[in-house]
Amino acid sequence: MKRIISITLVIVVLINFLAACAAPVPTEVPVINESPATEAPDVLDTAVPSAEPAAKTITVTDALGRTVEFDQLPSRIMIVGKAAFMLLDAAYLFPEAPERIIAYELRSQTGLDFVKTVFTGDGEMTVIEQDSGPEQIAPLNPDLVMMKAYLKDQLGDQVEKLGIKVVYLDLETPEQINKDIQALGQIFGNEARADELTAQYDHAMKKVTDATAALTDEEKPSVLVLMYSDKGGEVAFSYPTMNYFQSQLVEMAGGVPVWKDVSADGWTVVTIEQIAAWNPDATFIIHYQGKAVEVVENLKTDANWMLLDAVKNDRLYAFPLDFQSWDQPDTRWTLGLAWMASKLHPDLFPSFDLLEETKAFYRDFYGLNDLVITEKIVPLIKGNIQ
Repeated sequence: MKRIISITLVIVVLINFLAACAAPVPTEVPVINESPATEAPDVLDTAVPSAEPAAKTITVTDALGRTVEFDQLPSRIMIVGKAAFMLLDAAYLFPEAPERIIAYELRSQTGLDFVKTVFTGDGEMTVIEQDSGPEQIAPLNPDLVMMKAYLKDQLGDQVEKLGIKVVYLDLETPEQINKDIQALGQIFGNEARADELTAQYDHAMKKVTDATAALTDEEKPSVLVLMYSDKGGEVAFSYPTMNYFQSQLVEMAGGVPVWKDVSADGWTVVTIEQIAAWNPDATFIIHYQGKAVEVVENLKTDANWMLLDAVKNDRLYAFPLDFQSWDQPDTRWTLGLAWMASKLHPDLFPSFDLLEETKAFYRDFYGLNDLVITEKIVPLIKGNIQ
């Protein structure tokens, strides 16, 4: 019995010993000698999530000095009203135009021929009838309508009453043309292109005016510009007023308009007697439908015209045109200026070549290649090219 108790005690001691060996040795709790911090820890600055940036307002200043604002670049643009071809031609100086101009008003002088011939496949335009009003404009859902500045009261105000934004362009003087190009740069979101274009126009103009500016009054020939019309079978010749673009062309080209001291309003019909009284050194014939060359050839055989100095001295000229006549404040105006100056002062421009000037113009201003220019534009040029 004692032997059993002894064995049992030994087993108990062994179990306690083994348990003591297996238990983890307690570690001492570190003594904290400093007082705990009483201030909150510094908070690191973190970027506060910002709200979505506000959309940038696009501001366009038009020819009337009005500010027109857009939340985004207009993408459905219509061009309407008189002289709409001038606005269309100016708009197409920008590469964005084919995709954003959706409609155009058909006029007697139409820029649509130019666009359809040269920019084939670059977008479709709806052609609306001449003298269309708000009822033809609104259904096309434009976000911008462009028109000439003088149409504000007649048409623009009615369009704006429908909640459609209108930008007015002037396109009547070289200075205003440049301002209108800047407005188009804002509309198309391409102000760099606008700066490039105005610089090109200034350069083309200065090539002429720098040469003619030194001329004395005695060196400047007297000039008559006449627009020919045979509407209704009745032949008539008209001259422009001094505030018309054609008068500016004459003066920049180094000539003196014979009508300079005449007060008139718009194109004014003139008689052969008055033409003979003026008897200008040089006469330029304009016909917007492309018959100026035929008119000049007929006048050279007319008994009354054969008495005039311009005919005697072979200085009766047909003003050139391609899609549009170059005497107007259209995009091609510097071509008309350079050509007129070369006729009035061939000694100042001995190397002038109309065809080369035309090719350079369409390359620089419209970005066309020589193949397109040679095949689609050069064959259309009419006038006293040589």
